[in-house]
Amino acid sequence: MPPWMRPIAERLSPMIRNIIIVEAVIFALYVMAAPLRERITSHLGLGPRLLSGEVWQLITSLFVHTDALNFIFTLIGLWFVGATIERVFGRRRFILLFFGTGLVANLVITGVMILFSKPLYGEGCGDSVLALFVAFGVAYGRTPTRVLGPLVLQARVLAWVFVGWAVLALMLQLPASWPYLVSTLIAQGVAYLLAGGKVGVLSEFFAGVQGKPRTKFDVLDGGRRKDKDKYVN
Repeated sequence: MPPWMRPIAERLSPMIRNIIIVEAVIFALYVMAAPLRERITSHLGLGPRLLSGEVWQLITSLFVHTDALNFIFTLIGLWFVGATIERVFGRRRFILLFFGTGLVANLVITGVMILFSKPLYGEGCGDSVLALFVAFGVAYGRTPTRVLGPLVLQARVLAWVFVGWAVLALMLQLPASWPYLVSTLIAQGVAYLLAGGKVGVLSEFFAGVQGKPRTKFDVLDGGRRKDKDKYVN
């Protein structure tokens, strides 16, 4: 492996790598195979065809991207916290966090389509990646996390920044974006609970859980944890 690839590869578990490969293949097909674009968006992306029996869209839409910027930020998010969350929570719980929150968001959008007879469309795993940041904030709380170069934020603050940015972006597009805003808020609430957040005490997510003293540790690049003089990968 070339030396310049090692910092990237070190933060990719087999699970994260496979998700990224599937996302990249479908995006490449969308970009380079023009005749397939309509089929990809209408049969794999979330849309009204779901109500006609194409129930696989609830999951396949998580891998469909038609916007390059959205695709790039998805990959960066998966690379930044994906493997760390898998190590902390285990593979099964990671799968539940990633696919469960994405499924919840899509089910909310589907419910809006049914209740209001309103055709809606969805694509990408933005809510799933956002859920990983929520889980990261719950798991690490006040732990300083290196974001970029000298920029260091507490894990809970980093999670708040990403959730706040997503909510603000959707609020700026109201009223058209209200179904997606509702689906995002519900999905992230589910992610908070799946990550072990306390019901009715969301303030602890930002203020730090009071009670039993916690072992002090630092998060290093690559998701490594420093506990006294020991490093846990």
